[in-house]
Amino acid sequence: MKVSEIFYSIQGEGKRSGVPSFFIRTNNCNLRCMFTSTNLCDTSYTSWTPDDAMNIGEMSVEEIITEYKKQNVRDVVITGGEPTIQAEELTLLCKELKALSAYITIETNGTIYGDFVEYTDLLSISPKLSSSTPFDTKYEKMHLANRINTEVLKKFNNLNAEGKCDIQWKFVYCKDKDIDEIKELQKSVGFHDDRIYLMPEGVNESDLNERRKETVEMCRKHGYNYTDRLHIIIWGNKRGV
Repeated sequence: MKVSEIFYSIQGEGKRSGVPSFFIRTNNCNLRCMFTSTNLCDTSYTSWTPDDAMNIGEMSVEEIITEYKKQNVRDVVITGGEPTIQAEELTLLCKELKALSAYITIETNGTIYGDFVEYTDLLSISPKLSSSTPFDTKYEKMHLANRINTEVLKKFNNLNAEGKCDIQWKFVYCKDKDIDEIKELQKSVGFHDDRIYLMPEGVNESDLNERRKETVEMCRKHGYNYTDRLHIIIWGNKRGV
């Protein structure tokens, strides 16, 4: 697999916030997020600059499993980048982890479906809203064309409806127009308010502090859940946390 980094930390976002977790961050992404026209994706080294010299590179599934066994932890978070673009390898990895009784969370932008869902406990799906579009860059058209795949999102949502997989829908909140887009997605896909988590946009504690109150108010108004970004609050925006 193409891997950026692996590390042991706590989950910083969503319904399992605070849970000790072994992170596998895959490399490369099929989108190029840029928020508020200034902040790149918080893991831009897996998307905008995937050739970053600090990225691990290739690792076999066996090598990843060996590293996981060194930690006394059940939760595994497979994130990116976008892990589902390596669907075959991801499925094999999840199968091996599940044989070790791991609790598996896959963090995805929700654009690609695959057999990995059979071995996943929690799908953390973060559809990218129009506020993530990198306007006036060479990636603008690519991002706009790929950021939402409604049919794939419906397939994911059906897993939850059928009781096959837990799902949280996690959205970066930048402005009130984001809520309109979320409502439209709900109508198209069918997920419910109690599955939605809003997270303030920001790659440092100052940004989060500035947007936290408004994000919480939107959660109160619409009956959504709030999630912060604990890893940034505790350690700042750096790798390996």
